[in-house]
Amino acid sequence: MFLRSSSFGILFTLAFLSACSSRSTEVPDVVVEAIETAPIEEVEEICPESEESEGFLPNVTAEQRTLSYWLERNAENHNLDEVLITSAESIAHSEAIYANSPTEGYDLYDLSIPLEEEAVREDVIERLRFMRSQFEEGRYLTREGERLPNDRLARYSSSSVFAFSPSFHRVVENTPIRCGPDPGSYFTASLDLRFDRNNCSSLHAGELIQVLSEWPNDMLLVRSSYTLGWIDSASTFSEEIAPSSGDFRPIPRELTRRELFSEAFSYLNEPYGWGGQNGGRDCSRFIMDLFSSFGIALPRHSSNQARAGTFSIDVESVESETERMLLIEAAAERGIVLLHFPGHIMLYLGQDENSRPMVLHSFAEYVAPCEEVDPRAPESVETLLRVDQIDISDLELGRGSSRRSFIERLTKITVIGRAPGYELMGITSLRAPMPVEIPESCNDDGDMHIFFSPRTPNVDQPLRVIVTGNEDPGPTELVVQSPSGERITLEARRYGAPPYSFVGSISAPEVGLWTAVLGEGSNIDACARINVRSQAPTSLENHGDGVWSPRNVWTNNFNNFYALWVEALFDYPLDEDITWTNLHEILQDSERNILYNHYSQNDDARLSLRPDCADLPYLLRAYFAWKVGLPFAYRRCGRGRAGRPPECRTQYSNLITRNSTDDIDAFQWFAHREVRNTVHSGSGRTAPNDSITDWYPIPLTREAILPGTMYADPYGHLLTVVRWVPQGLNDYGVLVAVDAQPDATIGRRRFWRGSFLFTSETTDVGAGFKAYRPSHYDRETGAITQFTNEEIMASSNAISWSDQQYTGSIDDFYEAIEGLTNPRPLDPIAMQISLVDALEESVSRRVNSVNNGEGYMRSHNYAEIRMPEGYDIFETSGPWEDFSTPSRDMRLLISIDTVVNFVDNVRRNPDRFGLNTASVEAAIVEIEAARTTSLQERSFEYTRSDGSVWPLTLLDVVERAVSFEMSYNPNDCSEIRWSAPAESDEFASCQRHAPSWQRDRMDSYRSWFEDRQRPPR
Repeated sequence: MFLRSSSFGILFTLAFLSACSSRSTEVPDVVVEAIETAPIEEVEEICPESEESEGFLPNVTAEQRTLSYWLERNAENHNLDEVLITSAESIAHSEAIYANSPTEGYDLYDLSIPLEEEAVREDVIERLRFMRSQFEEGRYLTREGERLPNDRLARYSSSSVFAFSPSFHRVVENTPIRCGPDPGSYFTASLDLRFDRNNCSSLHAGELIQVLSEWPNDMLLVRSSYTLGWIDSASTFSEEIAPSSGDFRPIPRELTRRELFSEAFSYLNEPYGWGGQNGGRDCSRFIMDLFSSFGIALPRHSSNQARAGTFSIDVESVESETERMLLIEAAAERGIVLLHFPGHIMLYLGQDENSRPMVLHSFAEYVAPCEEVDPRAPESVETLLRVDQIDISDLELGRGSSRRSFIERLTKITVIGRAPGYELMGITSLRAPMPVEIPESCNDDGDMHIFFSPRTPNVDQPLRVIVTGNEDPGPTELVVQSPSGERITLEARRYGAPPYSFVGSISAPEVGLWTAVLGEGSNIDACARINVRSQAPTSLENHGDGVWSPRNVWTNNFNNFYALWVEALFDYPLDEDITWTNLHEILQDSERNILYNHYSQNDDARLSLRPDCADLPYLLRAYFAWKVGLPFAYRRCGRGRAGRPPECRTQYSNLITRNSTDDIDAFQWFAHREVRNTVHSGSGRTAPNDSITDWYPIPLTREAILPGTMYADPYGHLLTVVRWVPQGLNDYGVLVAVDAQPDATIGRRRFWRGSFLFTSETTDVGAGFKAYRPSHYDRETGAITQFTNEEIMASSNAISWSDQQYTGSIDDFYEAIEGLTNPRPLDPIAMQISLVDALEESVSRRVNSVNNGEGYMRSHNYAEIRMPEGYDIFETSGPWEDFSTPSRDMRLLISIDTVVNFVDNVRRNPDRFGLNTASVEAAIVEIEAARTTSLQERSFEYTRSDGSVWPLTLLDVVERAVSFEMSYNPNDCSEIRWSAPAESDEFASCQRHAPSWQRDRMDSYRSWFEDRQRPPR
């Protein structure tokens, strides 16, 4: 329906502009040659103001105007017969567009529902008021260039009184719909008679219309499903009919690339017609009719069509044309692509054999710039070339003209097909869904599954509805129905990629049976009944002597639930440098902990959990298993030694006899006294093929590396993956993990070489991404056993075991994760800057570490800290472990290498950065310049021995890399810790040095830091 607001005039003007007048490209060679040789007096003939475009458009061959060519081109990258939208999905898509038209402004009319007379009356009055203002201000003129006579102007009185008498008919012949109650034509000051501003659309023979009211001067107010306007009362249409339900919607059929392109090419060479003038089709009518043949209803105007796909990408802020093309190609992986700029919409065909993007569209004209003709008249002039048909072109049309090229003008990429998936989810806007139908009975056998919290829903606690699954459901809504029948659409927070998850809540649920549904229309992704009780339980109802009794089984649904829980728990803005002093501080966040007070016993407020780096992955898993009643097993492991990775032996579990009758006290005792005293960093660094372990290696895929996955570096540090931040339009994707320090402080880390150390060698250690080994509870024997590697590979409910991480080089490993983090090609300069960002994060954390060490030394009167020998400088206990920085400095050095050596990655993988071989070296010059500038701009301060503050830049840090190989000893002054050059002003305030024997020992260990690799244990 037409919007009733103060912005109506602007929107209506844009609607008119959607009649697809467009301009474009390179001047034909013959014209360029003539301009270069012609005398100045012939310029008007050489570069006329306008002329007909003859023959094929520039850069288009005869072969490219054939269907077979584009089917062959698309077959190289796509399955032409893949069903992008099923018939049922076509119906849901159309119903969603109609259902959301009033709120989304799609300007579609659902003729199947009773006429809303007052709404239509307001639309008509606003239309008349707007058009009258156009006439009075001289924006619309008659064919002769004159203002509208008063007698015709009177027809646009907004005080018109009219009665409705609706009836349905079928149009017998093509019939123009006028925008106003006047058969005459109006034009802008240019008086281009091809663009009649009173031509709103055209009804095709056989279309259903609804006649609403008889109008003075022999006109009828009518509407179709896509437009509202007036027709001549003498128009030919059928007697009144009673439409069946099938008359209101196009007939659906499966949408495939082959069928869509075949249908599209049947329109090739058909005439263009603004608003359907003279039986032609403008750009939006072509697109509307094309998709209507597949049962997909789209709005009439191009701006609305661009918002009515499965999803759309706003690219107006993307200045790089290369980036725009990369986005178009990524979108084409998901379905049929439409390209839009204000006033025009095009069907994307793909790239030709020269990597030139091509489109099929209906358009009137384009502008070609002429060359400079004479130094005395340096202004460039343009020729408007008239096309006036449905044709194939590239996106270069208009390059160098006042209108610019199509690719430069592009504002929106629209996809009709599959959901965006993780490749595009960070930059897409999903269309509004059709309201989901609440079924009479629930069947939860699909990919998505519904959980809820608290365990016993009750009126005293908010009820969380939690949905998670492996597949992106696309446009959908989460709805609950109360026991009294009230339907509530929850404002669900979306998480993951994958799993794809939704969390919504009801603040004050009423007693009784609730129904929760995720889906669209009749397509139900997940459904569950939830019984809300009048009061919370008084105990956890634990059975048995163990810490808790398993009541559920680890399945894919629970794996996804755990991943969602971890992601939501650490869902803080990425640009905030957040740390937590302990784990229970995080768990007590009732907004982010979706299992907060799950047992209704004030559970989380009573917990105190202080894990270090090795404990954190275990305690997160144990906490979740305790809350939702899953088995939890773990083993006592050795630390390994040179040539022998850590090995594990005795298994323990949550069935261990509890120490307290209080369930929460029992869990806290279990977590602190049992789990924490048993596990250590060696527990995560076991050999890949070993089955007697808590953790096992997994494939390098987004489906495997879920939040909750553990990462073991080769040197004793464990992290937990918490989030994949999706790749954005101007921001790069990030894999985020958390780790804990010996003092129980927990912080976030971005994945990169400097923070996720790795080796593909497995002689001494098994590093990399690992999943927790699933365990099974046998109710008959009362025992919990962990799956072997063979059982994991045979199970459909476990992430697969894989040695992929160890089959390539270290570069292969990091580049594989980079590909998962940023599935679309990267802008190399922006990627270089993001690496500088990560280095800055590493330096910032080192500032805190050095400050902590200085504080300890002051408080202990600068007493010497004992330095351990050999490998123990990296792993020990006491003040050296707490305040030295050999591990952090090793990571810092790797971080510096990663920043400096990024250009080598670009040379090895130019395709990952949208480059070809010929352009690599020129790009590297720009990358290195951007790197230097960024390093110079990033600064920080540290406190010297005399209490003064000294500023440094990241460029200083990079240039001091060699000195950082000997700067980790807390017995040295802060100036040495920051590698101040000897005899410099910066160094002058240094007041203490490590003992000479410690410096000698550090010098003997220096090769480890030079090689960026710890020694074997």
